[in-house]
Amino acid sequence: MKWLASGLLVLAGAIYVVAQALQPAYPWLYYVAVTAEASMVGAIADWFAVTALFHHPLGLRFIPHTAIIPRNKQRIATGLSHFIQANFLTSAAVVQRIRDFQPARTLYSWLLRLENAEAVATYATRLSAYLLGAMDDERVRHYLQQAIVSRLKSADIASGAAELLDVLTENKRHHELLNAALAALDEVLSRTDTQAYIAGEVAKSAPLLKWLSDLFQLKLDERAALKLVEVAVQKIKEVRNSESHALRERFDAYVADFVRRLKNDDALRSRVHRLRDEALASPALAAFVGGVWDELRAWLAAEHDRRPASLHQRLTGMLESLGRTLRADREMQAWLDEQILNGAALVVEEHRAKIGRFIEDQIMSWQEHKLVGELERHIGPDLQYIRINGTLVGGLAGLVIATLTQLVR
Repeated sequence: MKWLASGLLVLAGAIYVVAQALQPAYPWLYYVAVTAEASMVGAIADWFAVTALFHHPLGLRFIPHTAIIPRNKQRIATGLSHFIQANFLTSAAVVQRIRDFQPARTLYSWLLRLENAEAVATYATRLSAYLLGAMDDERVRHYLQQAIVSRLKSADIASGAAELLDVLTENKRHHELLNAALAALDEVLSRTDTQAYIAGEVAKSAPLLKWLSDLFQLKLDERAALKLVEVAVQKIKEVRNSESHALRERFDAYVADFVRRLKNDDALRSRVHRLRDEALASPALAAFVGGVWDELRAWLAAEHDRRPASLHQRLTGMLESLGRTLRADREMQAWLDEQILNGAALVVEEHRAKIGRFIEDQIMSWQEHKLVGELERHIGPDLQYIRINGTLVGGLAGLVIATLTQLVR
């Protein structure tokens, strides 16, 4: 493009020289000469303008407002950074593009393709096998064991248990567990065979009732035992049906007192921590954990196993099942899309300025000749059309001006 634009300038110069030389013999060449002269002026002016964007024309640095882009690299970098942030990295633009992408639909469509599910399962299995193999080194195992044990020994188990119980008992959540236990106990005690069994055991454990039964030749022991069972069943029903029963209040008081003691009773806290230390020092626990670790590592080590029960096949099946379930559940798709869109907006707002600064720093790190070279490579050919158009438009303008001048004369 540079050769074409410069060639037109040379052509206009050649036409001007020939027209000037032949004009005395051919007066009409005056208009040709004027047109060629104006074309040269337009071509040179636009060459200067295009060159001044990137360089100093003819290397003359004293000419003001030349090498505009290298001199204003900082302003260009800042402006480009702000432009991209304002027009491309807005939350609305990114969220709309993700919404058009339909994340949930794209995800389940991708998972339903067997090769994709197998690829993910393969990577997961290989990574698991590699990590477990690397961690099987005795030095790593010793370090991890010492680090975990040391961390657990310094952990405040009693306070942690108290906080957990606080959460579990908040708003009387623990009554749901109590109700379930009472319901199960009520169901078992209401059965005739259970009552008969308990009555028999109670009768065996009450010699006085058995002696009275033998004395009066009555089954006092069985009747008394059944009566005790009936009373127990009735009490359980009362507790189940009454939210303000005295036994429930005693239960709440016991739990609250236990939580308080876990927090403040040094003796109880010491017993809890002593049990923790004994468990951590137990050879049986260490052997159990070591055995589980070895079995898990051996199970995952066969990364290329393709049997139906292998980890690879199970992961593949789980991923395909996830895809089918997600495809059938429109509400879950909507929820997943909402979470991704909400998260994307937050991520964009958090990182858009960082991305803008990265672009700005990247441009500022370029040498001036690299910046100029990149811009000329991308927009240089279009800028050469300015020179070409300047040559043609300048010649046409010169011809029009010369014609109008002659007509006025």
